[in-house]
Amino acid sequence: MAYDRWTSLFWLALSVGACVKSVFLGIGAPNKPGPGLVPFGASVGLGILSAGLFIQAMIKKGESREESLFAGKNWGRILFIILAIVIYAKILPLMGYLVTTFFLMLFVFWLAETKKWYWILFSSLAITGASHLVFAVWLKCQLPPGILSF
Repeated sequence: MAYDRWTSLFWLALSVGACVKSVFLGIGAPNKPGPGLVPFGASVGLGILSAGLFIQAMIKKGESREESLFAGKNWGRILFIILAIVIYAKILPLMGYLVTTFFLMLFVFWLAETKKWYWILFSSLAITGASHLVFAVWLKCQLPPGILSF
């Protein structure tokens, strides 16, 4: 828990600094928000979470973590997912959002070995479709059309 104390203090200090800087940017009024409003809110949220973690670490002071934070992780899967995301970013403009995102989700779910193949297929389709609805239809973001161009 010593790790939690130091990291929570780091994030608490960072959130205080971000709060101060966002106040200098100008928070604005409720009817006319300024450019510092969102950073201020985010840094207040970060400060609350880090203060809660610090309090929790101080309460559980006697308990100590004996194993390494990185022990027991499957680094092969993690590296494959990082590589898949890099490849995704490279082929996204060429293949398009729908096709590339579907295959990325398919690969990630397959690598996780969580469910049957039909669940992996359905989840990949559902996530790709839902994200397309949110970003392209609702938020009207321009996504790369690629080979499907619609």
